[in-house]
Amino acid sequence: MNRVPLWTGAALLAFGLSVFAWKILILGLPVLPSDAEGLWRVDLEITVRGTNRRGSVRTTLPSSGPGQTVFDEHSTSDRLNFTIREENGERSGVWSGRLTGVHTIGYGFRVQLEPFTVPIPPATDGAPLKAPEEVRERYARPVTNLGPDAPEVEGLLAALRVPPSDDRAAQLRLLYRFVADEIATAETGSSDPVLTLATREGNPEGKVDLLCALLRAVGIPARPVLGLRLESAQPVEPVVWAEAWIGGEWIPMSPTEGFFAQRPSSLLRLRTDADTLLETSGVSAETHRYTALRERLSSAEITAMMLPANPILERLSLYRLPVATQSVLRLILLLPLGALAVSLLRNVIGVPTFGTFMPVLIAYTLRATALGLGLALVGAVIALGIVGRLLLERLRLLLVPRLSILLCMVVLAATGLALAGAEFENRGLTGGVLFPMVILTMLIERFSVTLAEEGLREALTRAAWSTVVAVVVYPVFRSPLAEHLMFGFPELVVVVMGLLVWIGGYTGYRVSDLLRFRSLARGVEDLT
Repeated sequence: MNRVPLWTGAALLAFGLSVFAWKILILGLPVLPSDAEGLWRVDLEITVRGTNRRGSVRTTLPSSGPGQTVFDEHSTSDRLNFTIREENGERSGVWSGRLTGVHTIGYGFRVQLEPFTVPIPPATDGAPLKAPEEVRERYARPVTNLGPDAPEVEGLLAALRVPPSDDRAAQLRLLYRFVADEIATAETGSSDPVLTLATREGNPEGKVDLLCALLRAVGIPARPVLGLRLESAQPVEPVVWAEAWIGGEWIPMSPTEGFFAQRPSSLLRLRTDADTLLETSGVSAETHRYTALRERLSSAEITAMMLPANPILERLSLYRLPVATQSVLRLILLLPLGALAVSLLRNVIGVPTFGTFMPVLIAYTLRATALGLGLALVGAVIALGIVGRLLLERLRLLLVPRLSILLCMVVLAATGLALAGAEFENRGLTGGVLFPMVILTMLIERFSVTLAEEGLREALTRAAWSTVVAVVVYPVFRSPLAEHLMFGFPELVVVVMGLLVWIGGYTGYRVSDLLRFRSLARGVEDLT
């Protein structure tokens, strides 16, 4: 290795490691992810098309309360005025102004969720009747057409043999079990509580409204609650549940989600008495979506990452980026590690592969599937390449049409894979469709070209080594530690660059060369 790559690599290594050490030793940033339970980053992105007049967009904002702590709130306004309003203890964000053309606005926050349990007293002695006046006024009034005097309600309560009012806890459990067990849940069911009771079927909103109506009919204040479900690798969805006032506490329950007196840590509470999270005026069209990312650091560690003592690092912190951007960068920043592993295996060990980055791409896409399933896909592609080559060889087609036919075969194979996944209820097969479409087509092209130019043995050898390298790199893309280090300390990419400069400047023998020519070396030693 000559001096230029030696000193260039050393400079890159020194710079990257110095910044890394400074963040750890001086700023005290965490090196290891703490894997905090229930900590999420949530973003709401709203796109509206205005009517060239004044209007507004109003959305519900979460509040800190039992079981959830909200912090690190921020918003984007896109030429509109943003204000936060609070009413009856619930918050909403309002963007207002002249809506001209398309506006993209947003709101983001972090939240710490914990299981929230409320013990139910064995006997309440009419405690609901002693609820505060505002609670009785808003949440104890009978629902229209489902009051205690309604024939269907009166008959139902008699048939269920509802306990007397001095045992509110027993009343609560009985009516909850009735709605949960006797009323079927159907997404296409009615959201009207009257129709839900009449047909014994309703959607989640209909069942929750029916439960609240029956609770009010026996004198228990009740209200519907709207929130979000936050789960790893799942889209963010709105969820509705009920709360009933007993013994001075609001008791959470859901006849569809299956919880009673305990709100799971996967649910984020937003507001009560609402069937929608977004209201607009002066808007001709709107779309919105929530995205969520599970954090692996505690709230204090995230604060340290986001607000370091140095103002420059504060602006450069990746933890400030939107969730969608963070999700992409968490994957992209792992690619240098994969490239480093491939460079080491190719240039120092001497492993033959299909191209430089094909094994990295295979490992990169395998992270979304189980390793066994991914290897089975790679094997299927290699078999498809061999069969396709044998079938098309006699036609003597030109290269591009022949590879296009192989692409068609991959498309058909991916379609069959999706059908098989749906038939056997295997999400891994269904989710793996993108893998053969994007990567396997490239792999089959490389395999076919090598098969035509260098023969079957060389094609199988490179395919086998490419698979081995992909398996070696695979744990890197699945490692929470690697993801945390590369995302929290992006200066490590400079360290990787320094190592790559050293590998690129290495001009000595590769390990495979030493093994390959060891018999020749022995012969030279014998002569001397």
